Amino acid sequence: MQRRAIILGAGPTGLVLAWKLLENGWEVDIYEKTGQVGGMCRTWPWGEFLVDAGPHIFHTPEPELANFWEKEFGDLLVKGPFWCKNAQGEHFDQYYDYPISWEGISLFPVALKKQILAELENRNPEEKKRATTYREYMNAEVGPTLREMFFERYPQKLWGISTEQMSAVWAPKRIEFRQKITPFYHQQWNAVGKWGTGCIFERILEKIVALGGRCHTHWEVQDIRHQQDRLEAILFANGQSIPVGVEDVVVSTLPITRTAHFLGYESTLQFRGICLVFLAYDKPSILPQGSDWLYYDSPRLLFNRITENKKLAPATAPPDKTFLTVEICYGAGDDLLAIPPQTLMETIATQVEWTGLARRDEVTDMAIHWEPFVYPIQHIGFQDELARTRATIAKMRGLFSVGAGGEFNYADVQVLFYKAFDLADILCNKEASLTQVLRKPPRVTLSTTVSLAGGKVIGDGHHTYVIAEVGLNHNGSLAMAKQLVDQAKETGCDAVKFQTFQANSRISGKVKSSRYAEQIIGLEETLFDMFARLSMPFAEQKELIQYARQCGIEVFSTPFDFASVDFLESLGVTLYKIASMDLVNLPLIRYVAKTGKPLIISTGMSTLGQIEEAVETVAEAGNPHLILLHCNSSYPSAPGEMNLRVIQTLKQAFQIPVGLSDHTFGLFTAHTAIVLGANVIERHFTLDRMLEGPDHILSSEPWEMRELVKMTRLIPAILGSPVKRIQPTEYDTINAQRKCLYAAQNIQAGEVVTQEMIAIKGPGGGLLPRYLDMVVGRTARQSIEADYPITWNDV
Repeated sequence: MQRRAIILGAGPTGLVLAWKLLENGWEVDIYEKTGQVGGMCRTWPWGEFLVDAGPHIFHTPEPELANFWEKEFGDLLVKGPFWCKNAQGEHFDQYYDYPISWEGISLFPVALKKQILAELENRNPEEKKRATTYREYMNAEVGPTLREMFFERYPQKLWGISTEQMSAVWAPKRIEFRQKITPFYHQQWNAVGKWGTGCIFERILEKIVALGGRCHTHWEVQDIRHQQDRLEAILFANGQSIPVGVEDVVVSTLPITRTAHFLGYESTLQFRGICLVFLAYDKPSILPQGSDWLYYDSPRLLFNRITENKKLAPATAPPDKTFLTVEICYGAGDDLLAIPPQTLMETIATQVEWTGLARRDEVTDMAIHWEPFVYPIQHIGFQDELARTRATIAKMRGLFSVGAGGEFNYADVQVLFYKAFDLADILCNKEASLTQVLRKPPRVTLSTTVSLAGGKVIGDGHHTYVIAEVGLNHNGSLAMAKQLVDQAKETGCDAVKFQTFQANSRISGKVKSSRYAEQIIGLEETLFDMFARLSMPFAEQKELIQYARQCGIEVFSTPFDFASVDFLESLGVTLYKIASMDLVNLPLIRYVAKTGKPLIISTGMSTLGQIEEAVETVAEAGNPHLILLHCNSSYPSAPGEMNLRVIQTLKQAFQIPVGLSDHTFGLFTAHTAIVLGANVIERHFTLDRMLEGPDHILSSEPWEMRELVKMTRLIPAILGSPVKRIQPTEYDTINAQRKCLYAAQNIQAGEVVTQEMIAIKGPGGGLLPRYLDMVVGRTARQSIEADYPITWNDV
């Protein structure tokens, strides 16, 4: 049966995905709210010019993608090199080459050059590892002077907040000091669209139509009708609607906040937009020689970048004329939005004159264009809201949110192509393979409890074992790792855990997510680069493990390869952990299991069948000491996706200790897991959640980990026994407050007791109210004074 895809938005990701799905025999419909395709990469005519919502440069270090672009769009491309500079100074006439190079620094004034070199020589790598803000990180990376010149005012202008308020997560992960002044995309294949960026995506549309795909323009999504976890229909502003079948796939490239809104969730995630002002001139060119675009960080100017499109792609303007694309970043509520468009364009034309590039009276025409969803604002703590927003979308069967806005992640064109390629592979099941698992009877019966070398026992009837997962939170610093050991011990954790790996054996440096990182300006880094930067040499790990033992806390690690297992064995570790990503790595599990040491396996990203294979692998290796951890492998995890009842499912299925590896914010999830009987709680542990690094933000600081340890002791005591009985501390309350029968009036001896003569009140001491009917009608044996309890001696 032919599969059907409904793609919302005809931007780069949507178009490339549609193309690749059609090549695999899918039926595809694209719905676009504007009259053009290309999204942020579209091009349209403006008088004698072709203008972009950008512009955008196609660049990649990957020969595979470069060859693909050459093959499919070679006749539409103009190759680089392309150059840029930072314009500074009171009159904006001081041009500094960017990216930074030693040749460029050598051209600086002598005093400035000496200051920069002195700061670079005195950098302390430890300060970068401990940085919590963008400013601290960049001071440690390049020194205060270069930070002030290149990494202070510009990011503040781009993001709308000071660098002291920006998390270190935003900072470039590496600064490449090039030897020579080079083009921006040095040592990368790079090109632009001959007739603007949009011509590439118009070509893709032609391919889509030729393959039988349909693109519907002027169809703006107004709502998504759904029931529980199933989409029913897409509703459009033109009054039309389309049904969504059970087997249909819906791919939304809309901003993630819009998709969540249609599903009933009002996300607080925010984007910054760009306002583009186009200025036309009767001049052949404007920007100085050797510059295709210029950056401006001065607060005196509204704009942050000026591009002369014609210098990139000559065919976008006549030979004797040119235009400038002036970019202004803005956020919701900015004063910029209150300026009338004509006034704003006039202001920008005047400010361009201030830069010395062109006079105001030379402008022959002006236009303005707005793009509201461009740069995702990653405020400190945004990950929690992003997790909730993603969870809202992820729970819908057959719905994918992709693209820059769809994933709340600013991305260049090459990243969007790769995202589309990879999603097409997933949807077409290209990476799946049929496998048969030969079942063997287990050599041992797994233990219902696991005894550790230090005498502690994990399992029902024993307190929940708390693991402080340091992971990569030492940021590659041995000193910081030792501090974390100290704090784990001080907070009362049962164990502290690290990760042991060789970067080249943990993840490929060539494929998948490595292709999603911008490698020129370093705002992102590949997973390969990140693991290489944060890994700790074996020699330092040896010192660290010895230090933890001296502190008197159980220490162990997660190995990711055989060599790491051998290294940990040489240190005599007594416990191992297998990460969720390696649950399907049965050879590694078998290798670790054969050590005979207790083994903990996380179960994120897995089915019950895959967990069973891992469990059987341990049993077949003759190791009965296995613990499973339920896990959601999103970072951070949304509480609504935790499915903590799986803890009980795993206990019933395998009859072994089961715990939780918790990646949520706060302790509520861990608290609930303990109530449900979790035998282990593992949480990421950090000295400061604001430190730069992939896991700090979702980690517990020492004060929070101390609270978790208290919970593991207090909650079992609160749960107590399932047998209902009066507790010793309740007897005083019984005596003071429990109700019984009282004389509502004076009752004389020999008088027949009526219901009106009886009151029910406390404290206790008389007959319980249950005997009311038995007392009524009896004769008083002795006088009973009003407001005194009635006993069997009285009636």
